[in-house]
Amino acid sequence: MDAENNDNEENLKEIKTLLKQETLKRKKLEEKLKITFEELTNSNKDNLMALETQISQIQEAYNRTEFYKDLFAHDINNILQSLFSGIQVCEITLDNPSEMKESINIMKNQVMRGLNLVSNIFTLSNLEESEIPLKKKEVYKVLKKSIASVKNFNRKRSINIQFDFGAKEFFILGNDLLEDVFDNILNNAIRHNKNPTVEIKIRISKQERKRVNYLKMEFLDNGKGVSDTRKEKIFKRGYKEIESVHGMGLGLALVKKIIETYNGEIWVDDRVKGDHLKGSNFILLIPEVN
Repeated sequence: MDAENNDNEENLKEIKTLLKQETLKRKKLEEKLKITFEELTNSNKDNLMALETQISQIQEAYNRTEFYKDLFAHDINNILQSLFSGIQVCEITLDNPSEMKESINIMKNQVMRGLNLVSNIFTLSNLEESEIPLKKKEVYKVLKKSIASVKNFNRKRSINIQFDFGAKEFFILGNDLLEDVFDNILNNAIRHNKNPTVEIKIRISKQERKRVNYLKMEFLDNGKGVSDTRKEKIFKRGYKEIESVHGMGLGLALVKKIIETYNGEIWVDDRVKGDHLKGSNFILLIPEVN
């Protein structure tokens, strides 16, 4: 009997030892499974993040393609319209060489503008991918060139542009796209204005923000204005609410993008505070350089 009890105890010890060994094996396996699961989870997270990044990059590339396609079509259309107007003037001024010569010069300028447009689109495209050095630009000089171009383009309109600033030398870090900025703002002020005479006042002042000196450029017009509900929308690419504002969104989307590359801002206020029907005030804020 004692021998049998001893055998049972030995068997029990063996079973306990086996159970202990199996428990240790199970724990090790559980730990291994846990590690494997965590590795798989982290791997999937990495793969998922990589996939999301690729999708985002593809979407950004698509948006850029659409933006430049629309931009090119928009500006080329304006240039072609100007060339067509010049041809029409030439046809009716065959007996007036001086006026005809003026129209030819306008058309030459528009052809050059088309060539510059292609170059500028490549420049703007590169701004998405790398930092392109900006150069010192004299604002008033570019502004005068833009005003002359806009007046020639809108020769049938009565346009009165006034300046409200003392000094005429203001410098920023920019590029040749600054003229496109002024062109878009001035053309919008003319296009969306039903008054017999288009009145535009250009005000330039200096402002300091967070220890940075800025040039504040304001373009005040007597047009139909921009309602509060549209003040942000008009700076979004492709925005158009009704036929009469066709093209405004694209042009101002481009302006906003260019200004941002200058580390600046753009927004629109009412010319007369609280009454948008009395005209707009487009405001640019760009860091000044000496």
